[in-house]
Amino acid sequence: MVARETLKKSPGSLAVSFLLVISMVALSRFLCPCWAVVLVWLLGLSLVDCFFPEFPVTIKLSVAPAVGISILAITFHIFSLFGAGIKTGTVFLVILAIILLARSWSELLELVTSSVREKGDILRWAVPILIIVLVHWAVYTYPTDNVDNFFHATKIEYMLRYDTTYPPVVPIFNVLTYPAGYHSLASFVMILSGEEVIPKIMLELRLWAWAFLAMGIYALSYIWLGRKVANYTLLAMLGVNLLHYYLLVYIAPNFLGFYFFAVLLALFVKMGEKLDMKKYLILVLISVGAVLVHPYSYQNYVFVALVYLVLRLLSESLSVRRFIFLLKRAFILFVIPLFIHAVINPYVWFPSLAHVKLEYPWASSVSVVVSKLSVFRGKNPRDTWWYFELFTRWATVRNDNYLGVLFMILGGTYLVYKREFRRKGLSLVVFFAFVMFLILDRLTINVPVPFYSTAAIERMFLWLVPVFPLFVGAGLFWFGEIVSKPAVREISKKILYLSIVGAFFLIPAVGTAHDLLAAEANFYVRADNLEDFRWISINFPNVTVLNSCTLDSAQWMPFFEPQGNITVMFNSRIKRCRIWNMTPSKFAAKLLNESQILPGYIAYIDTNAPSLNPLDFFQKYRLLRVNGNNWIFDLSSLDTSMNEKTAALALRLCEDSIPGNTERYGKYFVYGFKKKYFGVRSMYLEGLEYAWMGGRKGIVGFAPCKDYRGLLIELYSFTEQAINVTVNGKPVLKDFELKAGENRLEIPVTLPEDRLTFVSLSVESGPLLIREIKLLADS
Repeated sequence: MVARETLKKSPGSLAVSFLLVISMVALSRFLCPCWAVVLVWLLGLSLVDCFFPEFPVTIKLSVAPAVGISILAITFHIFSLFGAGIKTGTVFLVILAIILLARSWSELLELVTSSVREKGDILRWAVPILIIVLVHWAVYTYPTDNVDNFFHATKIEYMLRYDTTYPPVVPIFNVLTYPAGYHSLASFVMILSGEEVIPKIMLELRLWAWAFLAMGIYALSYIWLGRKVANYTLLAMLGVNLLHYYLLVYIAPNFLGFYFFAVLLALFVKMGEKLDMKKYLILVLISVGAVLVHPYSYQNYVFVALVYLVLRLLSESLSVRRFIFLLKRAFILFVIPLFIHAVINPYVWFPSLAHVKLEYPWASSVSVVVSKLSVFRGKNPRDTWWYFELFTRWATVRNDNYLGVLFMILGGTYLVYKREFRRKGLSLVVFFAFVMFLILDRLTINVPVPFYSTAAIERMFLWLVPVFPLFVGAGLFWFGEIVSKPAVREISKKILYLSIVGAFFLIPAVGTAHDLLAAEANFYVRADNLEDFRWISINFPNVTVLNSCTLDSAQWMPFFEPQGNITVMFNSRIKRCRIWNMTPSKFAAKLLNESQILPGYIAYIDTNAPSLNPLDFFQKYRLLRVNGNNWIFDLSSLDTSMNEKTAALALRLCEDSIPGNTERYGKYFVYGFKKKYFGVRSMYLEGLEYAWMGGRKGIVGFAPCKDYRGLLIELYSFTEQAINVTVNGKPVLKDFELKAGENRLEIPVTLPEDRLTFVSLSVESGPLLIREIKLLADS
């Protein structure tokens, strides 16, 4: 019926819509998975254009992704509940996109032929968003930098494996109960594009989430404060330290949640005295989508909206009738979406309904999961005053970001000072104060506030992400008004304004926070890892891998090589680096002591971080490959006859020194060095190139291209302590007293040409920083 009406309204629109959607599917499959996200965007745009025809083009474009993602997530949950599966849901969404685009084809065409003013607005909207995305595209790497990302990749994997948002087998219980909105979007993109490598899609969505976040903040600022302030707010996102640096370390569903928070607040104020059902349906749709993406975004929206309603009640004539009206409005706006969510996602509310097989039941307690949904009485290890000071400095005065703080305070004052913005401004100021109260409460008496106190203080602080740019944008706008008023020559006003605003953007950019950029660079999977993953997948399909686990790239191997059917023994998020009570080091010690042969097993030792010692395996098992920082052993073979030759070829050194830069010379630092540790990367960005020996022992290995007569080791010790040095197991320096600071150790020892040499450094406590190891030739 809908299709017939569509054809009557716009002949050929159905055919054109069909070709457009199929083209996007083809582009996502053969060119870039990003086109699948564009399809979701268009799915939402057709409804926004229909239900909010009064919106300008930029707001329609900004709100549309929230509608599209909400439809997608709800569809996946409903299809999963009825056993149809998310693949069938994907087909349904493609058909739905064709119908909705055809139905609103003529209206969407009008967006293309918008007025000159709107085209200018689109340009001012699109350019900053594009710059924001390009900045992060330049620095982002595969999202393998923390255990959170491993968890989210696992949830996507299980949804795809079992074709449902409710997989019957899960590694831990909260894989089932964690909201699946973000993971539904990732699964949709993977199904549509045919991409099998989950981290690639997660990387795509990191960039899309930045674009969506900018759109949401723009929509909130535009609808609450007007077009001019919105343009400043979008520009502010390029200069606000919190967004530009601190949040380089990206948290997948939370970022998408920040976008939903902003969009919900933007649409909330459009609900006038008389309830418009079309607008209300869109608000409910996005509300359910927000809860499915991340509950924090929804509960924060509810808090701000309730404060707004209370302020509205206080500013009007108080009466029982008025109070009941606003109470009903709150119930309709906030409770009904939760009821719908409870229907389509019942296992979050009633985990006892879930009949799932738990792969690791010792790590899965239903009661713990349920209790943490509402009240959390513990403390995260990072919930400390030191950490609170650290991230508040990052968000304010870090990187000389003083002007950002000034404009933020100016903007908050402006929103409370201006009568037309006062209610909205106070709502956001109260929310800011509430978040700070929650943080200080956690750090002091720690009285749990239901739902809100379940987050760590760092996550609480991140709730303010959509608020900061809005305050700064309002401050920039007010500053422009203040400058324009005095009776000063126009040219002088412009020079003053451009100087200060220019400094707002340039000062943080010049004062780059190297440690924050280093945190993003501190990723686990590098080029040599990807080479080895592929090599193992081709040469050892169906293999089981013994790995180090902590800060270890190997745990990501099954995600990057899904066709290899590779099983990794230890991972940090799901198994907690345990097989029952066996850690990797305990398992390796038992294996080495008993010289066991394990057919179908290899050891993959990534030396980018303190890990298993590859030289322990070097003496016992066949060495298959040394590639950069990685050592691979065949645990089914005790033949070590070729080990020395294999290692010597890989560690051949034809220079007279090994500098401490482990990014370039990391393969020579074979054990005990923190190469991926963000502190090392930060030192390199600051121009300090040391190899960081984190514990009490470190081993350097090389095979020189010519004979040498000795070693000169330049190192830095943080304390006075004794050091012992051995070369190929023979002591060459015993109980030498290091002073705190720089030290030079000259060691006479014969280093034969092409002979594999291992230099072992042992200290009382550590750590040590190795500046350089020089090989001394005969004079």
